[in-house]
Amino acid sequence: MKEELQDKLTIAKNAEDKEDFFSASFFYRDALLEAIKKNDSETIRLCKNKSVEMNKKSITSGKDFKEFSFTQEFPEDKKKTHEKFIEDFLGRGDTKIILREIGRHFLFHPRVADVKLTAGKTMPISYQVASLTTISNEGHTLRGSSDGEYAWFIKMYDVHQQLAMLLYVGRIIHEIMENNSNDNNLNIKNLSEYFSDSGIFEETNLKIILVGLQKYFDKDYISALHILVPQFENVFLKMSEELGIDIVALDQRQGLSTRTRVLSEMHLDSEEFKKVWGEDFCRQLKFVLFEPMGYKIRHKVAHGEIQPSECNFENVTLVLYFYLVLLGRISKKANEK
Repeated sequence: MKEELQDKLTIAKNAEDKEDFFSASFFYRDALLEAIKKNDSETIRLCKNKSVEMNKKSITSGKDFKEFSFTQEFPEDKKKTHEKFIEDFLGRGDTKIILREIGRHFLFHPRVADVKLTAGKTMPISYQVASLTTISNEGHTLRGSSDGEYAWFIKMYDVHQQLAMLLYVGRIIHEIMENNSNDNNLNIKNLSEYFSDSGIFEETNLKIILVGLQKYFDKDYISALHILVPQFENVFLKMSEELGIDIVALDQRQGLSTRTRVLSEMHLDSEEFKKVWGEDFCRQLKFVLFEPMGYKIRHKVAHGEIQPSECNFENVTLVLYFYLVLLGRISKKANEK
């Protein structure tokens, strides 16, 4: 049995010595699985670190991974239809009415059923027959990335999410921020009033959120993201509790204690959250805040892994949109949605 593990390590080391880092990363993962079966802690540690190292070298070499971009052109009739939609949307009333409508409109988050349909029609044959793995820029293998069907669904979801942001949410927010009209201009004063007058935020949360909104208008997106993301998690859980979801968790490590749940992918996948908030919004929150192959903003902010380049107008506007969904759906009476 030990010989089998040693054989796998030898194959991995040979690939590494030949600078075939892409293959070596897979071979070290094969050896890792064998080491886990044997509970060989020393080899487990070696293989984990070697897998990350090989992935990093594979990226750096430039031989195995290539960046690509694509441009999607819309026919003239669709461009005109879209521009008419934006014009009509911006003409619905004053800024606060527009903000409320942003939070309520179905077009501003990808519809899971549509993404699944797109993914099913466009999935490359390589995803169906090959074992693929997605890795992060830091060399870590991302959970779920070896499932070709799921990995392609996430890629298609990302396309839908970017279109929703670029064509709708980001575009509309930018338009009303740049508008010089007194009625339709979005500034810190009327946005703060919209949040404050809603009556749905506790005072302690509201004070911190308003600081985050100010940083957003100051274009200090690093501070804005680090303030608004944790506060969103807190207020989202509180509102979920008011809407009937059990957010109390048990901790039995030393006696029995209770605490507020920490929001996670598991909760957003649960039927209780999807029943209250809808599958599409839960999936969007999961993709943006938690999904390893998505934006993973919540984890990156919480654990200090966020890059300065990720603290930008688009990402902070996306988090602002999540608040607008709460403001658009929840009234002062907690049971009205």
